[in-house]
Amino acid sequence: MKNKNWIKFVSVLCALPLCLSGCGSKQEESEALLDAFLDNAVPAYYNDDERVLMFEQLPMYEEDWAAYSVGERIDLDNDGEREQIMEGPYGGLYLDARDQKVYVFAEGEGTAGVLSYTEYEDAVWIVHRDTTHMGRQMYWLTRYNGEGEIEDEFQLSAEYWDSQNGQYYEKSDFTFRDKKISMEEYEALKTEIIGSRGSF
Repeated sequence: MKNKNWIKFVSVLCALPLCLSGCGSKQEESEALLDAFLDNAVPAYYNDDERVLMFEQLPMYEEDWAAYSVGERIDLDNDGEREQIMEGPYGGLYLDARDQKVYVFAEGEGTAGVLSYTEYEDAVWIVHRDTTHMGRQMYWLTRYNGEGEIEDEFQLSAEYWDSQNGQYYEKSDFTFRDKKISMEEYEALKTEIIGSRGSF
C-alpha cells in the first residue's frame, strides 16, 4: 500500500470507532464505511475474514472487459441499510457494511454463476444464474438477513440436454425448490420471480 494510502487507512481506522459509537444512525455508519472503502481507506473482507480486497485492486479501465465501476446503493440483504454494488465482470460484486467492517457478501462466479438480484415475495434475493450454456437454464436464489446469514435459498431450473434445437420443451426437466414442475409452471415462476429484470 502506498504511503499516502497507508496514512489515510490509519486515520480512518482511528476515526471509525468514534463515529460508529455515536456519530449517527446505523444507516449513516454503514454509508460511512462504504464511502471509506471507495476512498481506498479500509478493506473489504471476504466472509472467511482472512482474504481482503482494497478498492485500488479493482481494475477500473473502461476498455478492459474485466473493469469495475461504482454502481448504485440499495438494500440487498433486507436489513433496511443500503449495500454497495460494484458493477463488473460476471455481474460484479456486492459490498455490505456490518460489525464495523465492509464485507464482500456476493460476487459473480463466472459464466455459470453470473450475479444479479431480484425482488420476490416482498424481499430482495441475490441471484446467480447460468443461462448461456447449452442444455440448461439455472437460477440459484438466496435471501440474506443482514448479518451475512442465509435465511432461505432455492433453485429454479430447466434442463434440456436432449433438445434438438437448443430450446426446452414440454418433456424437459423443470425444477423449483427441489420439486419437479411443468414447463407452464416454470415459465410462470420465471416471469414472477425474475421476469422483470431484462438481463435474465
